[in-house]
Amino acid sequence: MHLERRGDLRGAEAAFRRADERGDADGAFNLGVLLERAGDLAGAEDAYRHADERGDAHGASKLGELLEHRGDLLGAEAAFCRADQRGDAHGAFNLGGLLVRRGDVLGAEDAYRRADERGDPQAASNLGVLLEQEGDLVGAVAAFRRADERGDAHGTFNLGVLLECRGDLRGAEAAFRRADERGDADGAFNLAGLLARQGDLAGAEDAYRRADERGDPEAATNLGALLEREGDLAGAEDAYRHAEERGDAHGAFNLGVLLEQQGDHRGALRFYQRAQQLGAPEIADMARARTLELTRHNNRSTAAGNGGGRDAQ
Repeated sequence: MHLERRGDLRGAEAAFRRADERGDADGAFNLGVLLERAGDLAGAEDAYRHADERGDAHGASKLGELLEHRGDLLGAEAAFCRADQRGDAHGAFNLGGLLVRRGDVLGAEDAYRRADERGDPQAASNLGVLLEQEGDLVGAVAAFRRADERGDAHGTFNLGVLLECRGDLRGAEAAFRRADERGDADGAFNLAGLLARQGDLAGAEDAYRRADERGDPEAATNLGALLEREGDLAGAEDAYRHAEERGDAHGAFNLGVLLEQQGDHRGALRFYQRAQQLGAPEIADMARARTLELTRHNNRSTAAGNGGGRDAQ
């Protein structure tokens, strides 16, 4: 480990190989980590297998991850089970994820509980999601609180959603703020919506901007709508364009409406068509109706400019 910290990766690999050859589980595990970072997944798998065979829980868990990555789900499940049986939180967490994907919800719940009891924050959050889906909202809130206390941003966000649903707006706002402070885009987005409904438009604008910066396309659309209501049409247009570039149909539609209101009918038609390409059926229908109406308007204007109407017969 000293050689690795010093940056002598070749020397560290040689030392770990010697330790592995002597039957040392830690040496095999560390060799696996080094090889995985270097992109040698076959070598890493062999090293993790050696560590697993010597009873190393982390080695079994990492072996399971590599096996899952290459599609050997039976081998991955067996490795995660061994890691879980040896008390490894991450092994139990990974086992839970594998069981969810194959539809064994009860088995997944049990695995997430074991990982949660061992202090895994993501396990508490995922357990909360399963409990919420089962209708156990009390258990879900408790699980999300544990995830929150361990610093898991998504668990904190989920806690905020449930608190808001049951009318605890102060608790929800506090949870969304913590999720936002931990860099969670969903937390910033929901905080913005809550603040907007409370009339704190400046706070909502700031929160939407943070969610937008973290890649949330709907945040850019909502930011645009907020800026448009405040009369900042240039800012609204920029936000809608940003949302459209990220593939948000509502942002493209709103941009079309804004451009139409400003007299840019060609630009409006372009973004109505874009909204039709991107959108859910209701957005596509709205964009199609605006396209038809604007095209008819343009045709009437052209006809009037050319003298309009039919000649008398």
